[in-house]
Amino acid sequence: MNESYLTKFLLPLEQESNTEIEKDDEKELNRYFLAQGESTNNQFHQASVLLPIIQNLATNEWELLLTKRAAHLKHHPGEISFPGGRFEEHDQNLQATAVRETYEEIGIHKHQIKLIGKLPKQKTISRYHVTPFVGIIDAAYQLRLDKNEVEEAFVVPLNFVLNSSNQQKVERKINNQSLSYYVIKYNGYNIWGATAKMLVNFGRLLNT
Repeated sequence: MNESYLTKFLLPLEQESNTEIEKDDEKELNRYFLAQGESTNNQFHQASVLLPIIQNLATNEWELLLTKRAAHLKHHPGEISFPGGRFEEHDQNLQATAVRETYEEIGIHKHQIKLIGKLPKQKTISRYHVTPFVGIIDAAYQLRLDKNEVEEAFVVPLNFVLNSSNQQKVERKINNQSLSYYVIKYNGYNIWGATAKMLVNFGRLLNT
């Protein structure tokens, strides 16, 4: 798997996406909102995340950088996630949001990030519409964690998390409504929810 192979299957950066993956995901989310008596047309906040991939020079394999959110955070404490956040007015676009948040959270500069494409957008029950961007990180990167937001950063083999045999689909009651989500377990880490779903979608694109 090389850079050109990855780029071939990702969505172009400037392309507006409306994939079958997005439509299927939205159907399930809409069922959840309707069961809660909420309108499916309520506003969603625009956000983006970066899936930082790094080539391990020793093994020549691709690795994915993930973060563990700080335990004291009000929303999603201790969960595994990608660097990213809500679009701000001063951001030029959603790509800029993902790059800015990556620097703020884990200290990787924009000149060390090469964006090569994006994944299907994803809506969440917290009413965020998230665009995941995929970026190759310079192998000479150095981390500087913002401990107010990030407790830990770690890498996982990209092939492992994109392998469907390592992606378990489970159901959970949220506000008395069943909602399915994916779990990927690796080396004591539980990757689940929106983060795992992005990886599932990533794998689907590569296997299209």
